[in-house]
Amino acid sequence: MAAFKSDPSRHDAKPEQQATTSSARLARVVQEFEELVAGIEASLLRSLEEDASQSRAPDRESGRRRQEVRRLACRLALSELNTAYSRKQIRDSLWAAEAQGKWAEDQLHLTGGADEDSGLGNVCNGYFRLYSTELFDMLGQPVDLRFGTLRFYTSTAPDSPGLDQESRSTSVELALNSAFYIADSSETLPYHHFNIPDSPSLQNRGILSRRWEDGGTFPEFDSWLLFTFLGNGCLKVEIPIEMCADIYGGALNGRENEEVLFWGVLVEDEAGG
Repeated sequence: MAAFKSDPSRHDAKPEQQATTSSARLARVVQEFEELVAGIEASLLRSLEEDASQSRAPDRESGRRRQEVRRLACRLALSELNTAYSRKQIRDSLWAAEAQGKWAEDQLHLTGGADEDSGLGNVCNGYFRLYSTELFDMLGQPVDLRFGTLRFYTSTAPDSPGLDQESRSTSVELALNSAFYIADSSETLPYHHFNIPDSPSLQNRGILSRRWEDGGTFPEFDSWLLFTFLGNGCLKVEIPIEMCADIYGGALNGRENEEVLFWGVLVEDEAGG
């Protein structure tokens, strides 16, 4: 499994360099906070002055209101700053995961679309954590957005000798937000067969999915999942936007004939778990 690499420059930095960097970041955050407070406070005071022009209040009452406005401005600025930095942290994690997937995809392009030296035998020995900048942006960058995971199961080990790909049955469990979808390659036979390839490939492979609680009934909207197995612990999965709308709603409702791209990073099961 490919793992995220830490920045060696951070470990090599001297204590005084780290302290300078931390101080600069703190100063930047404090400046942002003060600017936000000033802007919010000015807006609130304008509204307060408009009200005061209609009914004059004693100076003592006016001073008390200004203090309350200052406290409210600080609370609102903290909330806004927290949201902004939460979004930045989410986007940084999305970019890191997608960069890992794109690197694996680039390796396949360099080898002509197939990598015979990198097997996919560990695909079923863990789950894939999913990331999607597309979904994050489509939904307005909510800081409480829950992406999801997926896991593959095969009736036989992918590297079992003497068995061709058509002999393998593959199932998928997909958890997105609070929804749980399943897919089984045997449910579309003999018209369509889905399999995990023996080695990474740029060819995408589709499997029809349905909600677990629907008891075998496929939804009326498009629910085909398109997988590209990139190797190095990464894959891509394209999920129909109608299916995403069923799960997340919001700005996705009413859209169709599009796919939302997710990148998956493998998290292997612990030995003996």
